[in-house]
Amino acid sequence: MKVLHVIPSIGPLRGGPSAAVVAMVAALRQQGVDAGILTTDDNGPGRFEALPLERWTEHRGVPVIAFRRWMPPLAPLREYAVSPAFSRWLGRHLGDYDLLHVHALFSYPSTSAMAQARRAGVPYLLRSIGQLDRWSLTQSARRKRWMLRLIERRNLLGAAAIHVTSDQESQDVAALGLSVPRLVLPLGVTLPAELPRRPARPAGSPVRFLFLSRLHPKKRLDVLLDALAQLQARCPGQAWELRIAGSGDPDYTTRCRDLARRLGLEARCHWLGFLEGEAKWRELVGADWFVLPSASENFGIAVVEALAAGTPVLISSEVGVAPAVAAAGAGIITPATAEGLAGSLAQALQPPSEQQQDAARNLAREHFSWSTLATRLIAAYAGLRPPQPSTLQPSTPQLPSV
Repeated sequence: MKVLHVIPSIGPLRGGPSAAVVAMVAALRQQGVDAGILTTDDNGPGRFEALPLERWTEHRGVPVIAFRRWMPPLAPLREYAVSPAFSRWLGRHLGDYDLLHVHALFSYPSTSAMAQARRAGVPYLLRSIGQLDRWSLTQSARRKRWMLRLIERRNLLGAAAIHVTSDQESQDVAALGLSVPRLVLPLGVTLPAELPRRPARPAGSPVRFLFLSRLHPKKRLDVLLDALAQLQARCPGQAWELRIAGSGDPDYTTRCRDLARRLGLEARCHWLGFLEGEAKWRELVGADWFVLPSASENFGIAVVEALAAGTPVLISSEVGVAPAVAAAGAGIITPATAEGLAGSLAQALQPPSEQQQDAARNLAREHFSWSTLATRLIAAYAGLRPPQPSTLQPSTPQLPSV
């Protein structure tokens, strides 16, 4: 079986969805699938300079071919990641593949790839990376409504299936009224060859909260800071610190830094910048609690990485893996309001027990192992067929009101 994964970016600054594709392809190749990645050199505000262009190369053990992304001068169009060379290459080589696994909507590489595959009769599986949930559809809502009606509707209806990574994401897609099968299959976690050792913590050490994610309003770091200010007022003598790992929109990052200063949290907040590799895993292992109060999260790769490191999580109920975390006793599920989050943080001022740490590790190992998930994905691939033209009804997805 020969499968091409299509995604606008595998740049590290794009966060979990991009990292997941590389890990997914590696797991598929380990089980004998001839899988590779077609992408652009996009890396958030800049380019992913480490990727050679217009030739196959190996990136983190998997074959990747990348093409130059044209960056329009208009800010609203930049996310569309236009790349004519990408489309020309796909037009020449699409027939070499049994199917496409497309990741993301509302972006030129994925949009054009689905249109080409549909015309060629090549089946494709679409992973929308959470872009069909209510919160995402209300961001830049007019542009997305226009694109859904004029472009993405046929791409959605033409998919052999929509790949969702949690029951929550499946429900969001079902609410749109799309007559397309859904494959519910979570993402996995790839551990380093050897995890760093959990450091010894002397009695009286501050409780260490870790926020490790893209710095974006969706992740609600500002709400976390408000909640911590409330915690500080309630428990002024309690020792804790917040370690913030990630990069993102400069304006939002500046607002959050200014907010931390205004709230009197500056001495307790440590801004680490973007982390990857050993440095990232050292922070995950060294934290007492991983905290992510997202407004919406179809899955949560960083959450699962924290679990794999043996670090219990404190997450909002809007994070896709929250039901699994609650069932396993691997963390605390919190309301997404600052007041509710402050109460959950007060509960977490006691360091987690060994039982909670074991529950976190076991949950990651038993439910989010790439080897098991790759086996299930291969079985799903085998059953995919392109929809018949008669099934491509001209209905419009039922978008949430803004």
